[in-house]
Amino acid sequence: MKYILFLLTWCVPTLMVAQNTTNSPTSMFGIGEVTTGDGGQYAGMGGVGIALRGNSFLNLTNPAALTEIDSLKFTIEAGVMGAYKKYTQSGIGNNSTVGNLNNLAVGFRILPRWYGALSISPISSVGYAITLDQQVEGTNGGIISSYFEGDGGLSRINLSNAFLIGKNLSLGANLSYITGTITQTETQGSATREETSRKTACYADLGMQYKYNLNKNNAFILGATYGFKQQLSQKNELSVSSTSDDTTIDKSEHSVKQYMPQFIGIGLSYNTPKWTLSGDYKWIQWDKMESSQSIVSYANQNLLKLGLAYTLGNPYRTPIKLMLGAGTSNSYVVIKKNEPQNYYISTGAAFTLKNKNIFSFGAKYSDQTKVNTGMPREQSLSFYLNISFSERAYRGKLQ
Repeated sequence: MKYILFLLTWCVPTLMVAQNTTNSPTSMFGIGEVTTGDGGQYAGMGGVGIALRGNSFLNLTNPAALTEIDSLKFTIEAGVMGAYKKYTQSGIGNNSTVGNLNNLAVGFRILPRWYGALSISPISSVGYAITLDQQVEGTNGGIISSYFEGDGGLSRINLSNAFLIGKNLSLGANLSYITGTITQTETQGSATREETSRKTACYADLGMQYKYNLNKNNAFILGATYGFKQQLSQKNELSVSSTSDDTTIDKSEHSVKQYMPQFIGIGLSYNTPKWTLSGDYKWIQWDKMESSQSIVSYANQNLLKLGLAYTLGNPYRTPIKLMLGAGTSNSYVVIKKNEPQNYYISTGAAFTLKNKNIFSFGAKYSDQTKVNTGMPREQSLSFYLNISFSERAYRGKLQ
């Protein structure tokens, strides 16, 4: 229990405040750059999770998977990420390095057939700094510089429940409180305009998994997830100041409607003691989001993910899992009708230590295609570290 208290005391404030995992210019639109479920013990498998189960990790992509965790232990996970990113636009490149705590979760069996978990994780991140030089009309080559900067993002505090129905069917639900602040600043000469948006929402998504055993060791798992659309409550404030005359104007500002999107996901995995092969498809509805700029719109996303894991050594003692993964999706932010296609490949490994704790890492290379001339292209190399460990619970409390 001391590990749980330490993680909650130290990691929760870090996840809620320090969540910059991007320096992308497109993160200024919508709710920012959205995470794709990376991280955790299976980060090397391309972010799959709808049909993954295991007794030593917490899969909150599909909360129904919690019914597989060890019934006599608290399972605890914590992970961090770092990334090197390159942005190219009109032949000009810019590099940056970002990082953050990526996930924190505690899971356990509450009663026979009822499992639960408490977790916190980032949803989106905003981080950009842009200088734009524009010619002043009516002057002979006069130039004025504008500086745009943004930071913040959204995080979720998540209470998960899962129920085992019969031997093979599991149902689950994530009940989430979403919160975060996004700050965007524009500086031109002596004038500064700062917009601060505090966003909150209560959100829910559901999960199902059905395990079909081919024999004692081999099984197929079918998974499905569904998330409800939920409008974000926003408190927006505008501050305009000038250093030339020391004036400041503060007022509340009307906001366009923003949502946590509706989504539907399906997944299938094939599992043996040595091999795990899994694939996910997810549809995310972003087109209900409103835009305050005519050149920006929002498109529904189609995500496809594939993952493969192979176990070295005895799978029941201290195995090593080697992982590969790949995925593709379209961007949900459309600027001037430009809708780039994102793709990535990943790899990683998970090591089971003698005390049965698991240390894992993953690496992912991401790039874009279908990027129109003059629009920014993003490339990145991301790294993930995760530890999963268990603390034995009192048997009498769980029976």
